[in-house]
Order: sequence, then structure tokens, then C-alpha cells
Amino acid sequence: MPVLIDERLCDQNPACGAKRACRYDVFSYNPHVQKMEVNNDNCIDCGLCPRYCPAGAVRFARSAGELDQIRAQIAQSNETKDDLLAARYGVRPGDPRESGRNLGHVDCETFEHEVLESDMPVAVDFWAEWCAPCRVLAPTFKELAAQYEGKMKFVKLDTEECPDVPAEYGIRGIPTVLFFRGGQVVDQVVGAVPRRMLANTIEQVLAG
Repeated sequence: MPVLIDERLCDQNPACGAKRACRYDVFSYNPHVQKMEVNNDNCIDCGLCPRYCPAGAVRFARSAGELDQIRAQIAQSNETKDDLLAARYGVRPGDPRESGRNLGHVDCETFEHEVLESDMPVAVDFWAEWCAPCRVLAPTFKELAAQYEGKMKFVKLDTEECPDVPAEYGIRGIPTVLFFRGGQVVDQVVGAVPRRMLANTIEQVLAG
């Protein structure tokens, strides 16, 4: 019965993971207000839905009273979405649209030339505007791009603007970083991973 969405965290993604996982039509996307909504009349109290929300926005309570307490905590909180994401991931979110030193953007038209035909290894960050973890990964990806200038090219691809390329490479969750060498995928990292993990993968790709 009692489920709510913490709008501070919700990605407002029409392809919401909780929506796809729930067989009882508890979750729906309202295109008029561009928000996820909840119909608790359909909920069977299974409590599984938070597992399928990548942003951590879905909250489940065992009683209406508990749900009211959660609502009150949210209403009284001064924490922003960035505050909550920083607490969860340990990194202050950035703007995934930013370019920088050794960091550019590709689209469906430039992907082949900039990535597949590149003379050096390429790291491609697949992201979308609505994706909160993409914003968390953005500053780490930007820092590493500058650090590995001359050794590896770093680019970003907006999956909303260019859905064909992520579909071709089987991208099912974002952010995903694919590593290319000689036009072939040689490694990948999925999610807003710690800087150390992404750097280790870069070193492995360069060593290979």
C-alpha cells in the first residue's frame, strides 16, 4: 500500500526501473508534468520496488503512519538533490554537458570518425540529462580526461540525442563508459563508480 517517490532524487525517467519491475501498475510517468507518479491503490506491499530505482528515490513504508513520517522528514529537510547525491556517492555532482581539456562530445554523425577511427584509445561516456548518476560521474570523467591527455581520448554521447549508437552497443543502463581501441570495445564500466575504479580500468586499457 504505502509507497512514495522522493522528488528530490527522482530522475523523472519515463523508463523508470521501478515502473518496469512493478507488475501492478503502481508507477506511471505523467508526461504533462514530466514526473513519475504513484498509485498506492494498486500496491500489494511487496516492498521490492526500491531495489529497482537507480536514483534511490522510491521509498516504501509498512504503514500509512510510517509513510507520513517519511513525508514529514522530506518536507522538513533542507537538503538538495546535489546534497543527497554527494552523500550517497561521495562526489559532488557536475554538469554532464560540460566539455574540457581532452573532453569533447560526439553524436551519431561524428561517432565513427572520432571514436571508431581514432588512432588512440577512446573512453566514451554514455549519459542523459535526466540521469542523476550521470551527473555524479561527470566531474570524475572530466578530471581523468585532463590527466590522461595524449594517452586516451575522452568523449561524451547524449543517449537522448543519439539513441542509435547506445542501442548498437547494447547500452542498458547509464552512465556507461565504453573503452574503444582500433574501433572495437575492449572494456566497460557501468554506473557512477569511484574515481579509483575508473582510473584502474583506464590503466588496464592502456596496458593492453
